[in-house]
Amino acid sequence: MKYLINLLIVITCCAYTDLSAQRVHALVPNIQVDSLLQAKNGASKIAYDQVRGHLYYSISNGDIYEVYIPGSGNASDTLRYTSTDHGITMVQGMIIRDSVMYLCGNQWLATTGIGKVVKGKLQPNGSRVWTAIATSQPYPSSEPWGDHGFAGVTIDPAGTYIFVSSGARTHLGEIRTNSGAWPNKREVPMTCRMFRFPINATNIILPNDSVALDASGYVYLWGNRNAYSMAWDANSNLFAIDNAGERDDPEELNWLRPNRHYGYPWRMGGNTNPLAHSPYDVSQDLLVNHNSSGYINGWFADNPGFAAVPPGTTFTEPIRNYGPDADFFKDSVTGTIKNASDLGSYISSFTPHRSPLGLVIDKDSLLDTPYRGDAFLTSFMPGGDSSGFSSLSPWGGPVCYVDPVRDLLHVKLTYNSSIDNYTMNVYRIVEGFYLPTDATLVGNVLYVIENANAGEIWRITMPNYSSLNNLEKITEMKVYPNPGSGEVDFKFKLPASLDVQLSIYDVRGRKVFETTDFTADPKGGTIHVEMNDWADGVYVYKFKADAEMSVGKIIKAGK
Repeated sequence: MKYLINLLIVITCCAYTDLSAQRVHALVPNIQVDSLLQAKNGASKIAYDQVRGHLYYSISNGDIYEVYIPGSGNASDTLRYTSTDHGITMVQGMIIRDSVMYLCGNQWLATTGIGKVVKGKLQPNGSRVWTAIATSQPYPSSEPWGDHGFAGVTIDPAGTYIFVSSGARTHLGEIRTNSGAWPNKREVPMTCRMFRFPINATNIILPNDSVALDASGYVYLWGNRNAYSMAWDANSNLFAIDNAGERDDPEELNWLRPNRHYGYPWRMGGNTNPLAHSPYDVSQDLLVNHNSSGYINGWFADNPGFAAVPPGTTFTEPIRNYGPDADFFKDSVTGTIKNASDLGSYISSFTPHRSPLGLVIDKDSLLDTPYRGDAFLTSFMPGGDSSGFSSLSPWGGPVCYVDPVRDLLHVKLTYNSSIDNYTMNVYRIVEGFYLPTDATLVGNVLYVIENANAGEIWRITMPNYSSLNNLEKITEMKVYPNPGSGEVDFKFKLPASLDVQLSIYDVRGRKVFETTDFTADPKGGTIHVEMNDWADGVYVYKFKADAEMSVGKIIKAGK
């Protein structure tokens, strides 16, 4: 985001703009929208614990809330953890895997910042034991609120590595001195990199030295400005959003691959950064809004010392958007606002200043046509007029010009071998959000969280896929004996031959059993599970047949 979550803490303490006319609603059939609950101010991320069956959301100040969704009645949230527990005073990343919670963020001091990645293992009483995965050495912080910091976080499908994005300390590669503490300082070794750590690593120290850092084996790629949200597809490809700065450059969606450079600060949204090529006269740049903070504060100054592109570097370009939506751009020669798909062209990747966030992908193909297997994301910024102004923006401008924004986008990705990259078509399917920061997909339900004062958690229910003409795939399911002392049988019948998988977890979220390569025919089947070596207590099972899932509990009791 242009102004970062820590700035949003200031913004969301202000009076909330009356948005009664913008109630979130679907733009297409077969999508249901309803409000789950009002979130606390300053919400940053939302995640789902598949084992416990609960949502969690984070506040920028480090507070973590657990959400309870009853079968009937209103949902509620409860404060579970604070920065005192996990040690991160500004949380920007959160993901949950097998009931282990992973967080990333920063501790910002007067002139420096420390990036942190931690994990919290769930205990039977609901508390967590927190350990550090990685901590950076202190590195130069920016001003005012210019640091993107440790933000995006994800775990690969195999559960082997955790990926963490460390964003830029600049808006467009300009000098950021922090009131003179760091003369002529632009980006530093700790910024604009994505790290990859072994999931079980502890107490890694990241040096703020480019040679040592790149030799550490933890750097996955370079050139991300603010990869705040990441997601995997069914083929284990990793994608991430990345937003531009104060200039009217397109926002990005990237296919992330190891040891690549994604351009920042030399390129953004398919455009070359003019600050990297002196002489530069900002008054002649039609892609700079003179009402923007960057222009007013002199960030576009033609200062010497912009680093040259590292020798041998080839930039990987963003994914091309062929529309029909989110593809407005400003002509750099005429200043005219145009629509790429109307011209039979594309942009790389979204309308400037949309601030894409909340990227999710239906990697398990649980959604029905036309959404099956596709990506979705929200847009943080409101839309404005042709001057880039909106009364709904907490800071006035710049915002998206002409493009309506405040929406959920449906993104259909297609691999193009001629460019060795994906292209996409983008469709607006829900509108009316205000400052949404994140989303999580649970089956066929997408939860979107807003950062604003009086912001909501919205529940977007999309059509569920059924390959058998909407027949139930699990026509019979019996678990016996339950409770059991030494063994239990899962007996089931199916309407067709289907691949099935049974996974069982203890109350701490640790996987104690899982089938592999098990195919059942319509006559049914039995999965026999030995429990003799298990501790007495409650266990959660997930039985999946194709796109349908049955979840329940079994009890191991002593003989």
